[in-house]
Amino acid sequence: MENILDILPVGVFIIDANFHVADVNSSLEDFFGIQKNALLGKDKKKLVQERIFKIFENGDGFRKRVLATYNDNTYIERFICHILPGENRQERWLEHSSQPIQHGSFKGGRIEIYTDVTERVLAEQEIKWIATQSTQLQEKEMARIASNLHDGLGQSILAIRFTLEHLHESLKNNPATAERDIQELRKSISWVEDMGDEIRNISSELMPSMLGPFGLDATLAWLKDQYASLYNLNIQYQSFGLRDKRLPENLEVAIFRVFQEGLNNIVKHASAQCVDLKMVYSHPKIIITITDDGKGFDPENQNDLGIGLRLMKRRVLELNGTLKITSENHRGTTIRAEFPAPELNNEKN
Repeated sequence: MENILDILPVGVFIIDANFHVADVNSSLEDFFGIQKNALLGKDKKKLVQERIFKIFENGDGFRKRVLATYNDNTYIERFICHILPGENRQERWLEHSSQPIQHGSFKGGRIEIYTDVTERVLAEQEIKWIATQSTQLQEKEMARIASNLHDGLGQSILAIRFTLEHLHESLKNNPATAERDIQELRKSISWVEDMGDEIRNISSELMPSMLGPFGLDATLAWLKDQYASLYNLNIQYQSFGLRDKRLPENLEVAIFRVFQEGLNNIVKHASAQCVDLKMVYSHPKIIITITDDGKGFDPENQNDLGIGLRLMKRRVLELNGTLKITSENHRGTTIRAEFPAPELNNEKN
């Protein structure tokens, strides 16, 4: 007769009042790599002390927490444990959840449930890693901007200050040299204009200035033209459903950055000639795709995912979106991101 527990996707230990194994299911066998006949009827305390603890990364910690529940079988326990790969078992992260059995033939015993949370744990680890990399990248970027401000603007301001002080002294003490000093002042005015250009460039790197007044669609059209002109790329941009409508500011910035980072990666790594950009708004989501005909890469190889793509993934996840990267060597790459988006009725007049 089939064990009804075997239909469950979670691993189950049922332990009787004497802390012997009364039943296990097939998921538990698969998770632990131990056959049912090697567990049934056995003293669960001894199994944990002598065998089971060895399959976990922090075996001593696992053993201590589980045995504590047997010594005081009155409370609910829950923790994450890491099973190491071995014979007949895969590496995975499991959530251990156990509690005393209060009723039935196994009253006084305990039930342990192991839920596979591998995908969740790996995603959390990746997000944590990306957050660390992002912090380091932000620090480097702030240092770069500070350096630009100090070395570029700072030096220009200092030069202008000395020029104006010198002009003031010359006009006061030697009017005959005023024409020459006025020429120096014109140079200072040119420096001021250069400073204005540099400030605009730095500001544009921090936040696209067009996004606020003109909106996402117009800003992306401008971005397409910029990259096409600077890098001699054939870029097509299409937008559907978003004309004259505005998304929440944080969503517009995130989408702009995804397109910007996608184009940066193409320029740096893809050796592409043609790029296709699409943005489709269809409530309740907005879908964007970036496709190139470049050399491609293996998206399953984590080493091929640069910081830019990792930050892109984090940016999408932060807004509860999804990101899928499809690529093959020498056959181009497609990045597809989907974001939840509110219903929009805010058309401009």
